[in-house]
Amino acid sequence: MYSAADGATPIYAPNGGRPPRPAGKAERLVTMDVLRGFALLGILVLNIDSFFGPESLHDIPMGVAKAAFVGWHAQLDYCILTVKWLFFEGKMRAMFAMLFGAGCVLLTERIERQGNPSRAADIFARRNMWLVLFGLIHGALIWSGDILSGYGLCALLFIYPLRNIRPKLLIGVGTFITLVFATWGLAVFTDAANVLRADTLARQAVAAKAEGRVPSVAQQAALDAEIKAKREEPGNIAEQVKQSRQPYLEGLSHRADGYFAMVLAQLRSLFIVEYLGLMMLGMGLFKSGFLSGRLSTRTYVMTALVSYGISVPVALVGVFNAAQTGFSPGGVMRWMYLPYYLQVLPGMIGNASLVLLIVCHGWLAPLTRSLANVGRTAFSNYILTSLICQTLFVWGPWKLYGTLEYYQQLYVVGGVWVVNLVASALWLRFFAYGPLEWVWRSLTYWKRQPLTLSAARTARLGALFP
Repeated sequence: MYSAADGATPIYAPNGGRPPRPAGKAERLVTMDVLRGFALLGILVLNIDSFFGPESLHDIPMGVAKAAFVGWHAQLDYCILTVKWLFFEGKMRAMFAMLFGAGCVLLTERIERQGNPSRAADIFARRNMWLVLFGLIHGALIWSGDILSGYGLCALLFIYPLRNIRPKLLIGVGTFITLVFATWGLAVFTDAANVLRADTLARQAVAAKAEGRVPSVAQQAALDAEIKAKREEPGNIAEQVKQSRQPYLEGLSHRADGYFAMVLAQLRSLFIVEYLGLMMLGMGLFKSGFLSGRLSTRTYVMTALVSYGISVPVALVGVFNAAQTGFSPGGVMRWMYLPYYLQVLPGMIGNASLVLLIVCHGWLAPLTRSLANVGRTAFSNYILTSLICQTLFVWGPWKLYGTLEYYQQLYVVGGVWVVNLVASALWLRFFAYGPLEWVWRSLTYWKRQPLTLSAARTARLGALFP
């Protein structure tokens, strides 16, 4: 753990074997709080696609209730999609996973340095078992796009034994797993082989007819299936909108079925390896000093330049070429999904490097303080965001699901960001933890933690000077 005041001064102190305790405000690592707040706000830029209406392709506005890329806002829609894929798509989720891995090292190191090495495994396991439960509740009862259960499960299965591995090895293996095995898992999860095969056959059928030839049976079948899907799309969209606008209790079964179907599909495709690779990367980057801001300015600048130098061309080429196919399933698969991690991983590192550079130099201090507040209450803000969006789009009287243009979803994003920033700042004026953070810590340590700032200060002094 490092002091929030300077981001680099070790402040470990054995406590003579007294019961382990969560970190106090003065022990928090400000760089990681800012990164976590940045990721929390940024992930809504992508999650809003799932909240605001149906979508036939992940995070691409095709098969939506109100067509994108048409009318006066066509170019605006293209710009929004491009910016999303350049700086947000996958990168915020990846940053969360990276920080989660770093937090696992931070947690166990702090407990061991407090003089409780035998308790580290117990606290670690309990923390992640509760996280799995919280994720299941969130996914089944609130929003099916939950990531908490996957993080908790991955940590329980893999992370604890890896915490003492050398930083360079963690970084290398984590990067390899993400680029190779996570790409393979994504290809299985999206059924890439069959999608590409059907797309190739359909294109061959079109070419054969243009040349006056008779398509093969397989080619004609693929083309017929594509035409049928397009013909049935309006009805499918209308049915999805109707089903998703059901009152809370009536739609509960549908929402839970969708969530558990997604979880099973991810497990079958071993999609969880994405979390493993990114968590290992985060563990290594924390142990190396990267995430605590302890490296040189030149290191962060060069890392950002190299990372963006890889991710930006991959993302731009992918969006451009997929757009040339009309964002067909095959075109998107070939140009955007298969090279997905080639732009996600370096893009995430580039984002992190830029944020760390800003924090370490004290630039934009009011903004970074606000992001740190959001980061300290990230769990609460994550659930709050789901509740706000589900109320706006589905449960409340507004029923915005399927009613907004693609560009209009950004209005909601901006409004939720304001709520996150203001609510976090106001809450932390009086309380030591976010409300759900407090519940999670109390359950993890199996002891009610002090919630108000005054009670937390008293408990902290009692732990240091019993």
